[in-house]
Amino acid sequence: MNTARLQRRRLMLGCAAAAATLGAPLHVFAQPAWPARPIRLIVSFSTGSGNDTIARELAIAMTQSLGQSVVVENRGGGGGVIGTEAVAKAAPDGYTIGLGTSSQLVMNVGLYRSLPFDVEKDLHAIGLVSRTPLVLVGSADMPGTLKELIALAKAKPGQVSYGSGGPGSISHIVGEAFAKAAGVQLLHVPYKGNGAALVDLSGGHVQLLFDGLISTAPLARQGKLKMLAISGNKRSPMAPTLPTFAEQGLHDYEAYTWNDLMAPAGTPPEVLAKLNTALNQALALPAVQARLAQGASDPLGPTTPAQAEAYGRAERARWVPFIRSLHIDNP
Repeated sequence: MNTARLQRRRLMLGCAAAAATLGAPLHVFAQPAWPARPIRLIVSFSTGSGNDTIARELAIAMTQSLGQSVVVENRGGGGGVIGTEAVAKAAPDGYTIGLGTSSQLVMNVGLYRSLPFDVEKDLHAIGLVSRTPLVLVGSADMPGTLKELIALAKAKPGQVSYGSGGPGSISHIVGEAFAKAAGVQLLHVPYKGNGAALVDLSGGHVQLLFDGLISTAPLARQGKLKMLAISGNKRSPMAPTLPTFAEQGLHDYEAYTWNDLMAPAGTPPEVLAKLNTALNQALALPAVQARLAQGASDPLGPTTPAQAEAYGRAERARWVPFIRSLHIDNP
């Protein structure tokens, strides 16, 4: 009997010890506060592009506010599809985010019959960044005015080439829209990002490109390209001598891009909130505002994730039907 009691006592003490062992260190296994390691910011276009420049400025500012490095990773190709897919299919833990653009979130939706992700189901906006008017630039040997360019393109249908950041990129779609508005036929030459297209434009290998002031103005000052027109209802203070498309006869033509930060769908709301706060704080910094101003970009923040989501839906409602009406042949 005494032996049985002793065995039961040992069993009970053993269970109590096990329970204490399991219960006491639970805090050791608790998830560390986010962020606990560096954050990857995917840019779906090549280094040197306007979007890449903005992303790197944001990365510097957000690193300071989040206390962890925000590292830019360029994943160019497919007009932004490759990089967007990488974000959409990443773990929804806040450690992979992306710079979203109108190319990825609007133009590709209208251009491609199918995509390896659903923009509205697989991605979630963190917040808006900026809206940027685009500039039509020509190689150094091209005419110096829009009127002369249109006359040349009409005289040589299908022979004047324009580069783009790839099929479905904003520079592709606004190029097609320009050709339609001007009544000309242009030859589309896609690249893996506008940065590569700009290099070839400077070398005279392609004749036209739509891009932002931040990347084209320095090359124009060096005489490597000519700025022909800027989108918008007024001239930019960053290029006061550059006339708008409307001034030169294309009154209903618009060419602009916008961007946001995005995360995989399913990212915890508290993580989205921290990223949103870091983004809005970055947009308020003089260094970031100065960088945006260099490209004639207007900040769209501060915004909430919900406001950024609504903005993207409105842009798709506006542009997707128009893109499909162009009947651009793509898979």
